[in-house]
Amino acid sequence: MKHVYPPRHPSSLDAADGATSASRGQAGEPPLPHEHDESSRSQASATPQQKDMGRQAYRNATDGTADTDRGPVADQVYNEKVAPDRGQGEPRR
Repeated sequence: MKHVYPPRHPSSLDAADGATSASRGQAGEPPLPHEHDESSRSQASATPQQKDMGRQAYRNATDGTADTDRGPVADQVYNEKVAPDRGQGEPRR
């Protein structure tokens, strides 16, 4: 099922520099510490190297590049060679 997002409220577009704005009714209060940490203003800008890495990750995810995760292989070796008897019999107490 596709999620449909509600239309954005026009006041949420007031933050021209990308700053996170408060909800209606909270504009007069200073931000709490966790709100400051989560705001877009407190986040570091990405370096060119980080942006390139993100673009490459996106291309790999969308163009069918083979997954090089070794988790399934490691699980198979562990289950067959290291602990083939796991899950069989009564648990130890």
